[in-house]
Amino acid sequence: MKKSLLYGMALTTVLLGSCKGDYDDWAAPQGYDAEEAKNISLTVTPTASFNMEEVTAETVQLFTSSVNAPEGAKVTAYEAILSKVDENGATPVKTVLATDASGNVSVRELVNTVESYYGKNPIERKLALVVSAVINLNGQAFRVNSDKVETKVTLVKPDISEAYYLIGDMIEWKEALKMKFSHSDVNVYDDPVFTISFTTKADNQYWKIIPQKNIDAGSFWANPGVVGVKVDGDDALSGQLINEGAGAGKIAKAGKYTMTINMLDYTYEIKVAPTELYMTGSAFGNWQKWHQLIPVHSHEDNYWTIIYCNAGDEFKFSAAAEWNGTDFGASAPMNDQADAGLADQGGNVKVANAGWYLIHVLNGESRAINVYKPNVYLIGDTAGEWSVADSHKFEIPVAADGVFVSPAFAKDAELRMCVSIEGFDWWQTEFIILNGKIEYRGTGSDQTRVPVAIGKKAYLNFSTGVGKIK
Repeated sequence: MKKSLLYGMALTTVLLGSCKGDYDDWAAPQGYDAEEAKNISLTVTPTASFNMEEVTAETVQLFTSSVNAPEGAKVTAYEAILSKVDENGATPVKTVLATDASGNVSVRELVNTVESYYGKNPIERKLALVVSAVINLNGQAFRVNSDKVETKVTLVKPDISEAYYLIGDMIEWKEALKMKFSHSDVNVYDDPVFTISFTTKADNQYWKIIPQKNIDAGSFWANPGVVGVKVDGDDALSGQLINEGAGAGKIAKAGKYTMTINMLDYTYEIKVAPTELYMTGSAFGNWQKWHQLIPVHSHEDNYWTIIYCNAGDEFKFSAAAEWNGTDFGASAPMNDQADAGLADQGGNVKVANAGWYLIHVLNGESRAINVYKPNVYLIGDTAGEWSVADSHKFEIPVAADGVFVSPAFAKDAELRMCVSIEGFDWWQTEFIILNGKIEYRGTGSDQTRVPVAIGKKAYLNFSTGVGKIK
């Protein structure tokens, strides 16, 4: 069992001037109209170590204190003022806890304070503490603050279920339709992050989360247990989760989303799932020029393109044609099937060998970058058969401005072309030439048919997007 220690530090502040000491900015009087302190000092010592997992009482002693004051002085009130120890120097949030003369504070309030600063992760956390006392002397009230001391608290290990399920308006709140969050094979305490993608087809869709333990106990809607937000109808896309008296979160706008929950910190984040993918880099002349990839039909989160790379070119991907925080590169697993010489160059994908490449990218709950040889095929009657075969391959150019050339058309027919990516049917990556341009099917319906004559060929310039039949 992990132990939580509060390390004692005895510090004394003698206030000879104003009772508004060095900590006025974050330890101001809480409703007391105190006069100036006169020759009064407050000594504070955080108490001995304690283990939150072993605490069974409703209160715990946070500190002991003593006051050095003239005869007749009487302490009438104490406050414990806590803040997060911010190593970046940011102004901390302050929390005032009620305390008695013995330094006892509510366990629930102390735990809530730590969780609000750091989340539920049961690792050692630092708290800054100032004790404020109000002293009555000869009918006058004086406030005196201790120096700031530092304590350390470790929370109780939280109860994390082995699995979680999304329930809500998007599936009519039906238990049988609950959607399971994805999770790695790692122990949930080592990897407490769960993810799920879902689609809402209407605005203002409400949601909650069901833990596996509720299902195992045969009590789907048990409370405590069901996970949600503090305020019912909260449409924030990120925040804290609770599992006692939880309200339903709300998705304000219809769309496709990805939700990530961290059940150690009890936090959630909802992002609009990308429906587009772009790439940029030296392969396109500069890092502000964006090249859009083509979506794979019927396979969400999959995209492809054919590009030319010079030796040493680098590139990255983004869900938008801008640097909006969705960019990624070599952090995704890379699969080099074209002898491109892929490498991680400061997070960018670097290509060692010049040439044309077919790039397939998965950008969903998981990511992957696959680089293949840029094989393009005739398909259908113009090829003489409805299969992807080596005899139907286009000639691959050498130069960056080169043109891909098809075999001669086998008969008068409708032109159809594709690339071949493992796991996808040819029609899911097909394209045609229409009005002198390469037109990709993407996620659209069947394309306009273009008749061609036997013996002619298709010429494709993927750098310019121009296509010709001659």
